Amino acid sequence: MLTKEFQRLMMTDTVATAEALLGMELWLDGELLGWIVETEAYLGKEDSACHSASGRRTPKNEAMYLAAGHWYVYQIYGHQMLNLVTKPENRAEAVLIRALELPNGQVLANGPGKLTRWAGIDKVFNGDELIKSRLQIRAGRKPGQISRRPRIGVTCRDKWRSEPLCFYVAGNRHVSKIAKKGLLDDLATWENV
Repeated sequence: MLTKEFQRLMMTDTVATAEALLGMELWLDGELLGWIVETEAYLGKEDSACHSASGRRTPKNEAMYLAAGHWYVYQIYGHQMLNLVTKPENRAEAVLIRALELPNGQVLANGPGKLTRWAGIDKVFNGDELIKSRLQIRAGRKPGQISRRPRIGVTCRDKWRSEPLCFYVAGNRHVSKIAKKGLLDDLATWENV
């Protein structure tokens, strides 16, 4: 169950939601998939890297226009991308869930396409309301340290390309596209685990 504080956060602040998701557990059909270790914030019509840039609204991105707490799943380059919608209805902001640390320690979900392929997440979840979906998030761990960098694979050519809107658990080896030098033991990247 999500706290009222987190539900309020989803309605008001996409960047803070992206950070707050780090360490949360992702569950499918009552089974723990893993802990979220990397996210990206997409900030609506002003953000040229966002699917709703300039107010663009299509059948493909319609779920993004739902109220906070819905899943937005879309396909790109043959991969499914899992996003949590934020903000009130018709505001179209979301957080991409980029990577998970798996309970067995295997590095199989260190990228958004790898994550969804490994977990079997596809467009059947698109538009699902989080509290009623088979795909859930729950409170989990607290990151020892959060780092940020520009989003991965953004192709726009304006200021949004370099905005540091990708958040990740510092030192965690399950983060995508991260230098392997200096990574920590999985448990060392979390507080009090």
